[in-house]
Amino acid sequence: MSSGDIIVNFFLRLKYYLRAEPFEVNSQEGRTQERHRQMLLTTLSSGGAKILSIIITLAIVPLTLTYLGVERYGLWMTISSAVAMLGFSDLGVGSGLMNAVADAYGKNDSKDIKAKIAVGILFLSVIATLILLIFFIINPYVAWAQLLNVKSQIAVKEVAPTIAVIVVFFALSIPAGISLKIQMGLQMGFWANLWLAAGSIVGVAAVLCVIFLEGGLPYLAAASASPPVITGILAGIYFFSKQQPLLRPNFRSLKIKDAKDLGGTSGLFLVLQISGLIAFQSDNLIIAHYLGVGAVTVYAVAFKIFSLPTLMMSLFLNALWPAYAEANSRGDNKWIYNSFRKSIRYSVIIVLPLSLLLLVVGKWLIVKWVGESIVPTWDLLLGLFCWTVMTIFGGNFAVILNGLGIIRFQVITSVTMAAINIIVSIWLVQLIGVSGAVWGSVLSLVLIVYLPTALFLRNHFKYKLGLDIENNN
Repeated sequence: MSSGDIIVNFFLRLKYYLRAEPFEVNSQEGRTQERHRQMLLTTLSSGGAKILSIIITLAIVPLTLTYLGVERYGLWMTISSAVAMLGFSDLGVGSGLMNAVADAYGKNDSKDIKAKIAVGILFLSVIATLILLIFFIINPYVAWAQLLNVKSQIAVKEVAPTIAVIVVFFALSIPAGISLKIQMGLQMGFWANLWLAAGSIVGVAAVLCVIFLEGGLPYLAAASASPPVITGILAGIYFFSKQQPLLRPNFRSLKIKDAKDLGGTSGLFLVLQISGLIAFQSDNLIIAHYLGVGAVTVYAVAFKIFSLPTLMMSLFLNALWPAYAEANSRGDNKWIYNSFRKSIRYSVIIVLPLSLLLLVVGKWLIVKWVGESIVPTWDLLLGLFCWTVMTIFGGNFAVILNGLGIIRFQVITSVTMAAINIIVSIWLVQLIGVSGAVWGSVLSLVLIVYLPTALFLRNHFKYKLGLDIENNN
């Protein structure tokens, strides 16, 4: 078959699956077709949302950097990273709920879905309340400016209220975004991405208003952190009143068993979230502590550039997680394996060329983007290139293991990686500077997580699922 025929067949398949009307799901073929349709809709909508996010980032970063200055922008990025590291504070309930909903959806068990949703809402609401209580109890006793190594008078004045604003909206976002997790579990990612895009649009408008009105850093933080909360609440109202009123949770039918089931899975996801956040979000904090918040700006801007390939890869990876979980509950193992191989192939095609391009023109691009005040070193760009290429495997490994419900293996490798990563990153930052943070992450992820996971998956497909992976049968 010629390359032209391959391209034609590819677009014909896209046209076949791109339809508003669902396929019948009473046969295995129909379920597979519907799974592909939902994945395509989720991928396309995710693409639109990600492109919008990229455009907004490209526009907002130079504006906010110019408006705030290097130190205040670095302070904002440091605080945002610290709060992002609190993503584990939902105790993994969000990820556990998405897996539970996807599994129940694969079994056509709407009653179980309603039960899991009710437990999830209750858990997340309690968690958000506890976060707010703990923060406001300890906040008066923490010297934030000294902790974050802030020097200028205006930054010292703004640091405490900025942290308060971000923590409050972060806590509110935990229960507010539950409908988006439910939609992903039901393979309705199309709608979840539409709401995320709406939040991005509202967010950029709010940030521009703050800059125009010359508001301070706390107002800028509120403008960027509040839209996800607002759109999450609106998404939940629309989902339970218009889209899926039959799935509206009934809190009077809560059962201890449902709480234990969700709590057990969520606990494992909690450990994974903590480990992942140490690997991917601790770098800014380490750099700020040893080199100052000004150095964070150089790292953060370069990191944003190299996050573009992984953003593009995530377009279809986000849709695969619930699809794997649903297919696994039906025992459709061959589809899972074939889809995994294709996702690796597509990830290489997307990430590798773009990463190479960014490695070559990255310094020039950053100077043109934000000016000559931010000039990354070659070793930082090379480290970010290696990190980006490694996400080809990391992203695909995480998605399929989560979808298959293989969490304990991930916990073992991730905890080991997290401990080694933070030690190596601290050592390398003091030894070689800013780039040491990313090189520490690359080394620990490859040696502790990716190589063992590749061997584990090969054995899992070959021996546990009984697939002839050498002949792809």
